[in-house]
Amino acid sequence: MRRHVSLRYIRALFFLTLTAVACKPPGRDDSPIGTASASPSVDSAFSAVPDSAWIDVRGLTLIGFYPIRTNEELERDEDLATVLDDFSYYLGTAMDSLTAAGVTVHMHGGDTTWVRTDSSRWRWIRTPDSADVGYVFFDEHRRTAVLYGVRTTDELIESAKEFRATGAVAPR
Repeated sequence: MRRHVSLRYIRALFFLTLTAVACKPPGRDDSPIGTASASPSVDSAFSAVPDSAWIDVRGLTLIGFYPIRTNEELERDEDLATVLDDFSYYLGTAMDSLTAAGVTVHMHGGDTTWVRTDSSRWRWIRTPDSADVGYVFFDEHRRTAVLYGVRTTDELIESAKEFRATGAVAPR
């Protein structure tokens, strides 16, 4: 019996690993930023995105984005490693307060983020000449606000309040 349970565990772990590898974010494309499929034909870029890659927006949503790097790359680039540590720390410390305020929080690696509401879908692509890390706010009305760079816990919470009230975030 014990061997059967551990075999199930190994199979589940193997399946999750394969799913994670198969569902890595798609590569960068040259589509306009924030576009959505408006034509009746199927947008092959959207249809090729696995369901697990989409971020569902149902209310105020904050997505912290960051570059995907290997440990070896981070060892060679200590500045980026420090930025990613700070980014993770501040977003992690803000998460409980943001969630309590009704904000859905995601962390997303890569330059392209696939977003959908009940009525539309689109992709958000980090501007190539921008900071590698940052935060993007979305709501169900497709309003979007982007903050590039690392923000403190208080800045993230205040920005979420401002976006909820106005649909925008003033540059800081």
